[in-house]
Amino acid sequence: MKQIFACLAIWIPLAVTAHAQVTMGYSVEYKIKNVNSGLVLGVSGASQTVGADLVQWADNGTADHLWHFMPIGTNVYNIENMNSHQIMTISGASTSNGALAVQWSDSGTTNNNWQVIQASDGNYLIKNVNSGLYLEVTGDSLLDTATIGQWSATGTTGQEWTFVNTGTDPYPTPHTVTGNGIYVHDPYMLYDAVSAKYWLYGTHQTLAYSTDRTTWTYYTGCTTAQGGDWLSEDGRCPIIGPDFTQWTGLQVPKSDNSGGNTDLWAPSLMEVGGVFYQAYSIPIEPDTVGGEAIIGMAWSNYPYGPWNYNGWDIASWSNTTNTPITGNYGWDFVEGTTYNAIDGAPFTDASGNWWMAFGSWYDGTHLFQLTNPTGLRANSTMYSIAYRGAGEEGPFIIYTNGYYYYFAPINACCSSTSDYRTIYGRATSVTGPYYDRGGLALTDGGGTILISTHDNIVGPGGGSVFIDSHNNNAVTFVYHYYDSNNSGTPTLGINTIKFTSDGWPYLTSN
Repeated sequence: MKQIFACLAIWIPLAVTAHAQVTMGYSVEYKIKNVNSGLVLGVSGASQTVGADLVQWADNGTADHLWHFMPIGTNVYNIENMNSHQIMTISGASTSNGALAVQWSDSGTTNNNWQVIQASDGNYLIKNVNSGLYLEVTGDSLLDTATIGQWSATGTTGQEWTFVNTGTDPYPTPHTVTGNGIYVHDPYMLYDAVSAKYWLYGTHQTLAYSTDRTTWTYYTGCTTAQGGDWLSEDGRCPIIGPDFTQWTGLQVPKSDNSGGNTDLWAPSLMEVGGVFYQAYSIPIEPDTVGGEAIIGMAWSNYPYGPWNYNGWDIASWSNTTNTPITGNYGWDFVEGTTYNAIDGAPFTDASGNWWMAFGSWYDGTHLFQLTNPTGLRANSTMYSIAYRGAGEEGPFIIYTNGYYYYFAPINACCSSTSDYRTIYGRATSVTGPYYDRGGLALTDGGGTILISTHDNIVGPGGGSVFIDSHNNNAVTFVYHYYDSNNSGTPTLGINTIKFTSDGWPYLTSN
């Protein structure tokens, strides 16, 4: 059931009292109408450019007049423009009266955060969390194109707004999925023509298959030796089993099946010449600080294994207090690394060269080249691809339509109230620079929103992209979300990616 709160002639979940904070619905698009002028909030010239002014305008039905309230805390929102997929903010993070409201990439700063306050007359004030000031039409103007600023409480109707509920979901619903294999984190998917199946991989050794992308079944066809405790205790095969001896010491005790198995995170695959290469992450446990991990590489002739150990690509040890662990397999941990060796995603560029994107949270996401045919790191050169102080992780890059497209989730994952969302950018060179649609570099906090929380789809992220050779080569986005209709259970999401005439991605239903 859609959440449609706090709009004209629609149920409001809080009592109507003076200056009460309002819970906004995130499952519909709204028009935001100024009480004084009767005009609606939009973006100057329906611009896609980062930093464009917010203005009021006659309601002419354009997409820049549509807004989506994305939760970023209890009764706190980022307000997304549905034309540019940038968010409402105050220019320069100013706390001064008169500072202009503009659109900007979702950088995660507090000047992007807003509260909705219901005034005693039933209208609404929109309050910037950073400044404590209220959204207002400059000079209480009645004119089209009048700019929007922030001011302390004035009592004028130029500071009051109403919300028109369009009844339209901000994003298309995901493809319907069923079966015991749909409950997954950080999914990666591919189609294998030999087995005539789609294969799905995920964090915590998830492995499932489907013939139609709809019904997903845990894979149980491994041998007893390969399945180990996963098969005997969980009734399913792991992605990689049994544990490689080279993993010994990375998790003490092991993290799955009561110490029976090593836990793997965020698997991602690359098929070249009929050989499957799997990058996987192992977080070091017990975890003292975070950022201690390795990204390993394995290969197989089959998408379901058995897998062969190929070594590791990169290791991180951010802790500077505890001495890095040592072992017999040459992990070469060095204390104080600024990056996090997690979420590795191998891919090939337009010339057939092999690369891996990786990283999360610490100092952004990165890229390095791999050696063909081992899938191991080619050299010490590492490129910075994106950085966002408020958190970004799980990068994925795919080459299509003459561009390298970058996708990544931002904000915090892994809960039924997650404010995860997915952003994108693109580059003409594999090593960048990558820019979002508004023109902001991803290394400067850029990123255009691809999908955010809507309807029962909470925290959509942890995604990957593949070209579906079994479905007209459709570019396909695969992700997880927390299903508010099922107690926040992490669930598989699948949508097709289409592209605008100038080559920017957007989602459609499948």
